[in-house]
Amino acid sequence: MIRRIRLQRLAPQDRKAWQKQYYEHQKHWQRRRLLALKAIWDGQNLSEVCREQKVRWQTLVYWLDSYLHGGFDKLLEKAPVHRKQLLSEQRQRIVRYIILHKTPADYGIDSYQWTADRMGAVIAQKWQIKISSARLYQLFDQWELSLQKAHRDYGPTNACEQAQFITDLKKTAQLSEDSALIALDEFALQSLPYTHYAWAKKNTKPRILSDERHRQKLNGFLTVDVQRGTTRVDFNGQSTTEETVMVVVLTVLVYLQKGFSKLTLLLDNAKIHGKRMEIKAHELLNEIAQHVLLPTFSISFWHTPSYSPHLNPAEYLIHEVRRNGLYNVPCKLTVHEKAERIRNQLAQGSPMTDLQMRKLLDFIARSKVKRF
Repeated sequence: MIRRIRLQRLAPQDRKAWQKQYYEHQKHWQRRRLLALKAIWDGQNLSEVCREQKVRWQTLVYWLDSYLHGGFDKLLEKAPVHRKQLLSEQRQRIVRYIILHKTPADYGIDSYQWTADRMGAVIAQKWQIKISSARLYQLFDQWELSLQKAHRDYGPTNACEQAQFITDLKKTAQLSEDSALIALDEFALQSLPYTHYAWAKKNTKPRILSDERHRQKLNGFLTVDVQRGTTRVDFNGQSTTEETVMVVVLTVLVYLQKGFSKLTLLLDNAKIHGKRMEIKAHELLNEIAQHVLLPTFSISFWHTPSYSPHLNPAEYLIHEVRRNGLYNVPCKLTVHEKAERIRNQLAQGSPMTDLQMRKLLDFIARSKVKRF
């Protein structure tokens, strides 16, 4: 009786709030509690409410006491469900490690991207436990994991190959006068930059609009004489094996005209620089030799070690070309106008003097071998 009196005394001030709670909470178990409370306010006794709501006496008393001690928040609070954890703490750590450091392909699943279903299959295979996808996504959220765009990691280099390459590069200073080492690399010119600096609030990333469909692109092929520092640039709409063959053959013809007979082209390990390119270049040179008298010459291809762009001198020259010709240019310049700026820049001379080129080779020769 005392409980009913205390509840009915609260009715005048809480009836308006009750209506709001009833509209906001539409689940059946929530409305049962609210209707039971209103029935007590309207004068029904506990036994009548138990029969009407089909609830036990102890449960009804628990609801009413929750309201008396904590208001509507306590009344509508969902009782915690204590379930037995199928994944122990140790197994959870193992699953988290697998998510971060392994791929489904490592476990015989034909995919490189984890989903809850695929992780559930691995868990069932390892421990014969069935975990729902919803529970796994809860664990991912608990571990503060989210699906993000991955960045390519090129992995470790071959330390022995790097050391041998640096040793051979030091010997190029002793090449004969009719020999030339020519480094080749590609770069891209675009009408819009991928990104640039912009003002924004601290600890935020400014967003740059990117019109990918209408972005114009032009590929540049830069060759640099490693001993003499002279450069040459060609531009094409695409960067393919066929275009690389044409650049290589034109470079060879230019050096043959200058009186060189032993040519070595230094390339990275891009797909367009592979064996197919070398074969096609030799075939095209042989075809030209059938129509034009060419002097006796030899050409060889030398590739930098895998994942070692810092060992290619052309990379450093490309940086200088960009810095001198493309930094702080007007936004309205087209890719062809940018290409013309670079041609004019290189026509005035190499971005590096002979002394700077020798210092660059010394710098590359002193590069530390990366050991993993």
